Amino acid sequence: MKDIGASDQEDRLYWNRFRNGEEVAFAWIYQRYVRVLYSYGMKINRDSTVVEDAIQDMFTDLWRTRSQLAEAKSVRFYLFRSLRRKIHRSLRPEEEFTQPFNPETDYRQPALASVEADIISEEEIEIQTAQLKSWLTCLPARQYEALLLRYYQDFSYAEIAAIMNISEQGARNMIQKSLHTLRRLALMVCLLGISWGLKFFFS
Repeated sequence: MKDIGASDQEDRLYWNRFRNGEEVAFAWIYQRYVRVLYSYGMKINRDSTVVEDAIQDMFTDLWRTRSQLAEAKSVRFYLFRSLRRKIHRSLRPEEEFTQPFNPETDYRQPALASVEADIISEEEIEIQTAQLKSWLTCLPARQYEALLLRYYQDFSYAEIAAIMNISEQGARNMIQKSLHTLRRLALMVCLLGISWGLKFFFS
């Protein structure tokens, strides 16, 4: 989910000021992105020390090489791709693992007639969110990451391909596979629920 607090144009403005050595602009970029970068980093590796060090190293390198940096069409894309490379280069393959997905929820609900109905609605949302988290943890790590970048961070398929160092078609295929897996899991839950209900009814 994109942060709409500042436009890409504003990002580019501060990026160019930072490239020219303006510390205030560099601090602005850091403050704007450090939390979302940390959240993304923790989704691809649960070791907070690794993620924090990678972010620190990335921003240190950015400041050190600022005069050599090119203009960025998307500062957010550049930072995500850079952080992912930092984290993966610092680890052996067997050390890579993911953290359960924790999406921001924004449900549009109609007016409810009573406090009891409100409580029931909130409980249903909590159950659905818990189910989604559980299903997402069943996905292979790279499918999980691709889905996260597409539907939570709102990157395009081309951007996902560049961030993950795969082809654009590969990114599309990976996301389609992950959605197919989620649909299959959801269907299994529905069938199990029906089966349990029939068993209870005829017992």
